Amino acid sequence: MSLRTKMVLSIFVFLVLVFGLLTMNLWLDAAARASAEAERDADLTARVVGDLVRTWTARFPTWSPDAWAELSRKLELSELISGWTIVSRDERGFKVMISNERDPDRVLRDDAELFRKGMDEVHVLPGGTRLFVPVQTTQGERFAARLDVRGSAAPGLPIAGALKGILWVMALGTALLLLNTVIITNRLVLRPLGSLVEASNRVARGDFTKKIPETETYDEMGRMIAAFNLMIDKIADHHSTLQKDIRTAQGRIHQTERRLFAAQRLSATGTLAAGIAHEINNPLGGMINAARTLREGRLDPAKQQEYLELILDGLERVRAIVQKILQFRPRALEPQPVQIRESVEKAIAFMEHRARAKEVSVRNELPSDLPLVNGDPLELQQAFLNILMNAADACVVGEGMVTVYGGVGGDGVRVSVADNGCGMDAEELSRCTDLFYTTKDVGEGTGLGLAVAHNIVANHGGRLEIVSELGRGTTVTLSFPLATGKVPLAAKTNVPG
Repeated sequence: MSLRTKMVLSIFVFLVLVFGLLTMNLWLDAAARASAEAERDADLTARVVGDLVRTWTARFPTWSPDAWAELSRKLELSELISGWTIVSRDERGFKVMISNERDPDRVLRDDAELFRKGMDEVHVLPGGTRLFVPVQTTQGERFAARLDVRGSAAPGLPIAGALKGILWVMALGTALLLLNTVIITNRLVLRPLGSLVEASNRVARGDFTKKIPETETYDEMGRMIAAFNLMIDKIADHHSTLQKDIRTAQGRIHQTERRLFAAQRLSATGTLAAGIAHEINNPLGGMINAARTLREGRLDPAKQQEYLELILDGLERVRAIVQKILQFRPRALEPQPVQIRESVEKAIAFMEHRARAKEVSVRNELPSDLPLVNGDPLELQQAFLNILMNAADACVVGEGMVTVYGGVGGDGVRVSVADNGCGMDAEELSRCTDLFYTTKDVGEGTGLGLAVAHNIVANHGGRLEIVSELGRGTTVTLSFPLATGKVPLAAKTNVPG
């Protein structure tokens, strides 16, 4: 309900209540005056009738049947008297002389006390007036009469005409007042409020250019509009200053980001170089010592062969490290629909020797009807192999359990590899996919397994998530999108960490 409607309805209801109370007060006052006037008229009429009856009875020297008959005729012919009962009194009591009532004896019983008083008394009744008067003949014979005088036609209340006039005046006044209220409210309140709402919406949209036209009168609404316009100016100034500060801050952030990115690249390059140097330097040291010893020529043939094997093993280790590093180089791959379960089964077959050596049980619980994914089967097999071997290495000999399970989740295929091994703490978990980071003893791991797996999964448009609890085990979950046709794999290296 609009403000205009509420104001009109409230004024209308108020006027109706005022008019109702005024009408009720006038009506009650007029009714009281009319009742008093009616009583006075009835009393006057009754007394006139009483005097008339006394005049009639005073003409008779004494009461005789003829006199009673003549009086009855006069009463019947009277238009004012509707009922009469005249009684006489002697030692034995009252006696009805003449009456036109249906039960004169009942009248005598009901009004015996009034007859006994023998004095003028007027009773106003709903239909007229009842008069008790004493009458007597010229010789002094006394009687008591009860006369019912007809009431005159009830005059209309004098307020009726005035009320009609008041009603018309009130109706016209109400209409004019409501019209004036609507006009004034619309001009002084609603129109400025509408402008205020529109201006507020513009400010909410970021438009501070248009202000509200100020009113000619400096009243409450005018002061509010002036205050609102002042607020718009202050908000506009603050907004302009804030925009400048934001642009300055964004420039600083972009500059800082560029510096940070450059620093990260330098740091990553340094870390990568240090890791490569560390991993290659270990076997190189042994090979250099073996080569120097061989160069001296003081070894017997069996010892020479042993040192040569040592050099070859070191070279093979260096070549393996280089091959793993080369997996991070950009390369274009041809994707094809791949059944994830087959890649997992082949990876399990490749690591069975290590699982048997550590007496670790490996269970494949993947469903056989998993949807196909787009990918390179050898790449996916390598990712699963790295994760499975890490899981087996983390288990205690003779107590290990590695479980592979998964299914369709969201809009892709999810495969989880869970072990009950030693697990990782928060710091180890945050660095487990970094290049060359390993928790294994020196010489047992290169720190490239999870990094390579992470890179392969990312190149396939998937995600690798790791959840681990120290002393309870680790779960690695790989998510791949469903196969939707020939979709090129990412041809760039995603350096983990």
